Amino acid sequence: MIEFLPKQIECLKALATDSPFELVLFGGGAGGSKSFIGCAWQIQRRLKYKGTRGLIGRSKLDTLKKTTLKTFFEVAGMFGLVANKHYQFNAQSNVIQFANGSEILLKDLFAYPSDANFDSLGSLEVTDFYIDECSQVSKKAVDIVRSRVRFKLNEYNLAPKGLLTCNPSKGWLYNEFFSPWTTGELPPYMAFIQARAIDNPHLPPSYIETLSKLPEVDRKRLLDGDWNFDDSNDSIFNTDDVLRCFREPDGTGELFITADIARLGKDRSVI
Repeated sequence: MIEFLPKQIECLKALATDSPFELVLFGGGAGGSKSFIGCAWQIQRRLKYKGTRGLIGRSKLDTLKKTTLKTFFEVAGMFGLVANKHYQFNAQSNVIQFANGSEILLKDLFAYPSDANFDSLGSLEVTDFYIDECSQVSKKAVDIVRSRVRFKLNEYNLAPKGLLTCNPSKGWLYNEFFSPWTTGELPPYMAFIQARAIDNPHLPPSYIETLSKLPEVDRKRLLDGDWNFDDSNDSIFNTDDVLRCFREPDGTGELFITADIARLGKDRSVI
């Protein structure tokens, strides 16, 4: 019997069938049990809805198999599942097949130049998905995966559901989730649940101590869950302002950048 932590329960409620959220971001610090809850949710869904298909993705498949997949095996054991009896993992096809006909596909979501549009996911159909360490994955990859969520939704009367996990980062997750979450402007189909090391009582005290000794920026990001970890009083630009430069103005689809270049003398270049 698994006893979930309060933050994990909050995440599972956000992913419940009757919740309004279709895309949930869980995380915000090291040791927040991100991979654990992602694997647990996928196992629960596959056991509850027989014949369905989930996806577990990460930037690189090799890293996924060395990290997230190991957590999956541990969580499966906590559910009382026995390998080669209740489920089988095919290392050739990278598919986890359950006894009830459900399956989980393990996918590499790196933005390779040879597949910039993720055509490799073109014929994919899944019921739901979980992307680990999503800050290493492009927004386009997530959007493409979301567009493939349709398998057996009507049969079980399910809404599309996707779980993302990450540590604080400056990029599209900051733009799309954290920044609007802080201002109460997160779209109604999206949810952000902050989970830090201090929210996980199962961590050894030595791990917290190790995080507390990291350099300031790393400590703020991994221990404190501070998404503004690189902002300081002497910063030339505020992070929000820099990231906002890359948003489309009023949905026009047009982006502009201007520059006043100064090469010599005391004048300065302004962009």
